[in-house]
This record gives sequence, structure tokens and C-alpha cells, in this order.
Amino acid sequence: MLAVSKNLIKAFLWVFIKPLLVFVKTTTKCKIIVWRVDRLGHLALNTHLFFIRLPKFRDTNFKIISPSKTNTIIANKVLFKMFLVSMSKVQNINLYSSNLLYYIVTVFQNKLLEMGLIHIMGYTSRESEFSNFYKSVSFSQEQIYCAKKTLFNMNIQDTDKLVCVYARDSSYLKVKFPNNDWNYHNYRDSNIEDYSKAIEYLIELGYTVIRVGSEFSSPLNYQNDKYIEYNLSRYKSDLMDLYLCSIAKFIIGSRSGITDISLIFNVPLLAVNSTTFMESPLGNSDLFIQKKLSQNGQIIPFKNVIDKKIFYLFNGLELFNNYGITYIDNTVEEILEATKEMHDKVSGYKYTDSDIKLLKIYHDNFCKKNKWSNRKAPISLRWLKNNKDLYLN
Repeated sequence: MLAVSKNLIKAFLWVFIKPLLVFVKTTTKCKIIVWRVDRLGHLALNTHLFFIRLPKFRDTNFKIISPSKTNTIIANKVLFKMFLVSMSKVQNINLYSSNLLYYIVTVFQNKLLEMGLIHIMGYTSRESEFSNFYKSVSFSQEQIYCAKKTLFNMNIQDTDKLVCVYARDSSYLKVKFPNNDWNYHNYRDSNIEDYSKAIEYLIELGYTVIRVGSEFSSPLNYQNDKYIEYNLSRYKSDLMDLYLCSIAKFIIGSRSGITDISLIFNVPLLAVNSTTFMESPLGNSDLFIQKKLSQNGQIIPFKNVIDKKIFYLFNGLELFNNYGITYIDNTVEEILEATKEMHDKVSGYKYTDSDIKLLKIYHDNFCKKNKWSNRKAPISLRWLKNNKDLYLN
């Protein structure tokens, strides 16, 4: 009986929403866009890329549908409001913030997409779009004042060099979305303990290391005045999640919502424990190293799978169940070596001619086989030298 009632309600809503969107689209000659705000990475990257591309569509009238700014579905309300401010300054954007309308269009999203009545902000892109140092949001003076006050309470000085570290785990999704089975995502997880040597190395160089991410994660068994587990502290907030990443010299961590913030503020990212090639970082100053692939105890060279569909699965369970393939986390030493290279890079180190030649061979002979995008993914040179056989013949 309950299922019948739900179907009747959906049928009624469809009769309402379809003609409404058809009328709006045909009479105003607009592009209706549903703004995805439920996950931090999508809120950050999809919206940022929309702003980057906006100058190409000066003659297009955009009608953007979003939930109200108090809706609990919004991953970061401060970032959401910052984007609202940016949108308010663009003449050809009309925003419709309605929880009911947003709910209806998301319920019928697939049908509406097929009919071309709505569009979704995506983030599929070559890295060149994210590397033009475009600024889509800015902190207000009030936000900066509040953030600096929090930094003072955290005993962080204006002169401190900060590095943010992040180890993805399943705690956040399990707590925030308990009714969903997220096990297929676990292949992207890593252990914060594997960052320990990198953290020690950075502190020896004079950095203050700030751990960001989920407030539900396990603590690192490490004590140092220059290591702050901000994510587990009383200082954690939507504002500080953004501000800490924006003022960091660089960020270390796997690709996820909190590290995707780096692109908005043009902060270099060292992506460790990268999995599918679609998850390599996008920024001009970024670096990455990958989890290795294992099948029956044997390491699979990436060059053997770069042109096969198994390398493009976002489902770790399917990868294992269908092909017996698992991902191997980066080791403590691998993360340390990549961190050393990232420090050198932000300190102004220039690659030698032989380094540049090796990277060109990698781009020409490996990256161009990528079915997702043949962009020149910014791989760690030390990692590439130590694992050439995985990429090159």
C-alpha cells in the first residue's frame, strides 16, 4: 500500500514538473542547471569549473536550482554561501533556492536529463582549465577575522608554514549516510599512520602540520606541538575547513572533497594513494603517486590495463569480484619520498633536462592511452623513476 502511495505521489509530481520545466525552457530560452551540493568535492569542483567556463556563455541565461541555504544536505554551508555571493554578481544567472523544487528535480533527474530539460554541473576536464588560477570565491573580511581568531586560539602564528594532511577513511560516509552501503568505495581509503614519517620530515623542516578531514576518524598515535589534529578538535568548522586549506603551502592526501578544495584556492596538492586514473589531481602544481594493482599476489603493470575497462571502475568490490584485483596502499617510505619531492617543488626546484625527457616519454607513451582523458597527469618524478616498469616498456 505504501509503495502504491509513493508511486501515485511521484506520478503527480511528474505531471507538475515536466510541463513547468518545458514552459520555462521554451519561453525564456534558458539553460536549467541542478546544482549538486551534497558532497564537498562536487560542491567545490563542479561549481568552480562552472565559473571558469562561464565567460564562454555570456549570451546564455542560466537558471540554477538549489536547496535553501539552511538545508542539511549542503556539504559545506560556508562554501555554498560564498558561491551564492559570486553568482549574485553575474547578470545571466538566476538562482532558485527551493527545497521542494530541488527535491522534485533530483527525484526525476535521470528522466529530465534524457529529455534535455535540465543539466548537471560536471567536472570532467583537462587539467588546463583548473590551472589558469581563476578565482571563483573569496573570503569576506568578517570570515578572515573569525578564521584568524581561531588560528590564534589554535596557537598558530601568521608566520607559520602550514601543510594540511588528509587520510581518507569510511567513517564520514558511514555516519552521514548510514542507510547506504559504501563498501564499494573502501578501495580509496588509507591509513593515517602511513603518513607518520612524512609528518616528522615536514616538522623537521619547520612546517606546522594540520590534519584535516572527518571528525569521525581515528587519531594518529603521534605527539608533537607542531602536529595538530584539527579534524578531531573543537576548532573544526565549515569555515576553518576552507581557510586552513587555502593558506597551506601544500596539501597531502588522497583525492576527496577536502583535498579538492585545493583547486579553488590554487594550493598545490600531493595526491597519494590515488587509484583509478580518473582520480589523479588536476592542478598545474600538483603531484601524485598511485596505489599499485595486485592480482593473485602479483603486481599488475599499469601499462597492461590503462586501455582496459577494469582500470576505469569506481567500484572496488566489482574490481575484486570480477577480476580478483585489489589496490595496495602506498607505503610509509613512498609517501615520504613523494613529500620530499613536493617540498622541493614548492621551494622552487627545477627539473633537469633528463627529468623533462622522462616525463615526456611517460606522457607520450602512457597518458595518451588513457580512455578518460589524455591529459598530462602530474606524476611524481621520484615515483616514476622507481616504478618505470609499471608504466613504460
